[in-house]
Amino acid sequence: MFYQTALTATLFLFSLAVIYGALSDVRSYTIPNRVSYGLALLFLVYVALKWPELPLLLHLGIGLLVFVICLVFWQMRWMGGGDVKFVAAISLWMGPGRILVFMILLSLLSAAFVTLLRLARTWNPYFQGSRWPGWVKQMVQKAEENAVPYGLPAGIAALVALFGDELIRL
Repeated sequence: MFYQTALTATLFLFSLAVIYGALSDVRSYTIPNRVSYGLALLFLVYVALKWPELPLLLHLGIGLLVFVICLVFWQMRWMGGGDVKFVAAISLWMGPGRILVFMILLSLLSAAFVTLLRLARTWNPYFQGSRWPGWVKQMVQKAEENAVPYGLPAGIAALVALFGDELIRL
């Protein structure tokens, strides 16, 4: 009973951290370091609960590989530093069984999000003078500077990749 409660609490905290990181990125274009580091530390709790059935070295290798790839994207100014850490921390959780689903979803959602922001950019003067919420106006304005809050698609992709099969069973 303790095991199931602890595992559920860990996954719940993972979900809260991912949602907070995604919403924080949309609101302020920053993902606090405590979110990414918290996800990495919480992963250690998850490892302790799932030991020895969890392939720890594969999870760590995947997380490191994603971090290096995203670091290259950061160097090319395609991603922000907070997005790099956030995506890498989430990738730790995905492991070999879910990383492909996560990356495909992240790619598709990011492409759709960037396309939507680019379309909205052409209508920026109308957005700024409208009754849209302030965070939407800010997002469209920041799109003018090619800034994209990738935390939102990353958060959605993470939750769907980790819990999607549970949702299908409902």
